[in-house]
Amino acid sequence: MIPPVPSPATDPHSPPSPVAAPLPRRREAFAIASLALTAFALNLNTSVLGALLPFLPEDLAARKTSLLAAAAAGSAVGALWVLGLSLRFGRRQVLLAGLAVFVLASTAHLFATGWVALLVVRALSGIAVGVAYASASALVAAIVPYERRGAAMGMFTAGMFLAIPIGMPLSVLLARAGLWQWVFAAQAVIAGVGLLLALRSVPASQAREPRGSFVAVLRNAPALAALAATMLHVGSFFTTVQLATTWLDRTGRVPRDQQMWLWVGLGVASVLGSAGLGRVSDRVGKRNFVLVTSAILAACFVLLAREPESMVLLGCGAVLALVAAARTGPLQALASGAVPQDQLSTVMALRAGSMQVGVVGFAAAAGPVVDQFGFRGVLLLGAVCQVASYLVIRWFGREGR
Repeated sequence: MIPPVPSPATDPHSPPSPVAAPLPRRREAFAIASLALTAFALNLNTSVLGALLPFLPEDLAARKTSLLAAAAAGSAVGALWVLGLSLRFGRRQVLLAGLAVFVLASTAHLFATGWVALLVVRALSGIAVGVAYASASALVAAIVPYERRGAAMGMFTAGMFLAIPIGMPLSVLLARAGLWQWVFAAQAVIAGVGLLLALRSVPASQAREPRGSFVAVLRNAPALAALAATMLHVGSFFTTVQLATTWLDRTGRVPRDQQMWLWVGLGVASVLGSAGLGRVSDRVGKRNFVLVTSAILAACFVLLAREPESMVLLGCGAVLALVAAARTGPLQALASGAVPQDQLSTVMALRAGSMQVGVVGFAAAAGPVVDQFGFRGVLLLGAVCQVASYLVIRWFGREGR
């Protein structure tokens, strides 16, 4: 019998629920592995379309911006929708429902031959991603005690990063065979397996978010610091990586048609960093780990802005990918430790929203910077954002408990 996770009262004036007994370590590891598998499937949906764009039919490729935006916007909506769903149904039930919708939406890609149909299933799958990912993140935090949560969150996010080195080659392989839609069938199968494993491993619970948790998180300075740091970190890193593809091609360092294996290698470095270094944050403290990695990332951005020779550039890029991924899980754990157990879904939903805000905000700021200073200016702007992320955690961040 799996012991239940904490079940907070839905009435904000009622006393907090007692903390449930922790899961046996083997059962805990099984639960985290199943949630990491769902993160892998969910991020496949986010990452594979970019690799598929050169192989799409001409009428679909001409509308690539709207197709890319549909999934991103849907994900943001889904993440915020988690607030109300968790209040009503509980985290585990919301996760399972989100995965079920994701499986159906992924399968529907096989039958979406026109632009409108594909746009609809991209938006629907994006909403399911937002719902399921925020719920899964909250469940990882609910299952694993804070003192070991850096390693757990690292393994969970490693599943997300694994979608890049596996998803990109798989997408290209299927697309070259004239089967570009079948990568979405593959993600439906993986998500279905994750759903079945989550049913067996994630503890049954009636835990729900209490009313007023949204306001409570917004009034929580350490939680807001972690959310702001996430916004600055993800926005600068993600947008810079996207712009780097054009810069590498334009400067002749790595032509666009030869870049896939570069990103696969950097994706592997991300997986290794996230899975291997998360436990280090549990030993030295999540806050200290985030501060040190923020400084390393800022230094990497500055070094890249000097446009070093190719081998130094590659080495710096590998360090950047490894450290940025390693920082993701502990920062997520730090955010979860800043709130009570009954506000985990809320803080994870806001975290997902802050990531989208960061990407949009940095992309908007990077536009005029590129026009005036080139890609070097974007890298320096990224360094400034990483320094700002450091300062936010330094001044307002607090180690959880």
